[in-house]
Amino acid sequence: MTLHPSPQTEQESWRPALREGLQFRPVSCGRVFVSHPEAASQILDARVCDALREARGQPIEESLPRVREILEYDCTADEWRGFLEQLADFGYFEGRPKRNSRVRLFDPGPAIEFLTQRCRWVFTLPAGLFLAGLLLAGLWRLASNWAFFVAEVTRVTGNYPLLALVLYYLCFVPIGLLHELAHGLVCRWFGGEVLEVGVKKDSANLYVLSNTAPLREPRQFILYFAGGAFLDMLAFFALVNLWLAVPNALTLMLLLPQAIFVLFYSYSMENGSDLSKIISQWLGIPEAKGRRDFLKSLWKKRPQTAAERKRAVIYLSSIAAQAAAAAFLIWAFRAPAAIHLPGGIQFRVPFWPPLLYLLYRLLRRFAFDLPARFRALRAKAA
Repeated sequence: MTLHPSPQTEQESWRPALREGLQFRPVSCGRVFVSHPEAASQILDARVCDALREARGQPIEESLPRVREILEYDCTADEWRGFLEQLADFGYFEGRPKRNSRVRLFDPGPAIEFLTQRCRWVFTLPAGLFLAGLLLAGLWRLASNWAFFVAEVTRVTGNYPLLALVLYYLCFVPIGLLHELAHGLVCRWFGGEVLEVGVKKDSANLYVLSNTAPLREPRQFILYFAGGAFLDMLAFFALVNLWLAVPNALTLMLLLPQAIFVLFYSYSMENGSDLSKIISQWLGIPEAKGRRDFLKSLWKKRPQTAAERKRAVIYLSSIAAQAAAAAFLIWAFRAPAAIHLPGGIQFRVPFWPPLLYLLYRLLRRFAFDLPARFRALRAKAA
């Protein structure tokens, strides 16, 4: 974790004392996994952890000479205080509340180790081509039954709109977890560790904490970021065929979030997306911060190098593909759908499933993002 200065506040008199029972577990490449049942886990540099152990309830200025000696870095009191303030939000110090939203659920390490040792074929080129073939087969199966898919999505979401809003989210949670574990599987293959699966309370999203320090080469990072995409290919193929074999509301709602992701998001160049990171590693240049910032920077200044020109072509192709996919999905669901609400309320709405998905996104932002921002503002005020 980078040391950042702390603002001049009343916290200057703070005497940090490490929480009792905090566990420090060494992992590969000089990293340490820090955990506690009532704290948010972190992976830190071993020297930072040694310096952290100097926080025994004394003023920061008293421990600073020893901290500098351990870190081999002449950090200022303000820098060290700022770093400790970050860790305080993770719940690492007595008397300070945990503000980070992450909560540990379980250790996936044994399962990842089992798969890594017994599924070596996954890390081969033929396996990658096979999974790409499954994706194409899944798309072909969906396209061959597109009219049935559109009719069923319209019927199910129209008859059960409130339930559909909930299932949009719930049915994607396990797929999202498998996606993250697939990243972890590649990380373990290259010598890293998959240390924790947990949930973020401010978004109800699952996360996977991995030590990626052993990944050094661009090729390793490309495969690491591609691991989730390979899992998505397999999941999409399996869910399409499950729904076609057993066509009911449950199998459809299992398929729908993954279908939306594959048809609309899997090739997106959003900030932090897997594909954006893969392109960054491949070309050796930083990611653009999302589509909007990319277009703004492109408008102000044209690409100067070959790598920037390649990135521009890929980003523009992604934006065009997303626009075409959005237009196609809106056109596919243009027929008015009959909506049934509790109390016998009925009405007809055109473009209903895309509108329902937009409503889902807005409700999710309202339910999770806004409360998290309010908590952050209160934390700053405190």
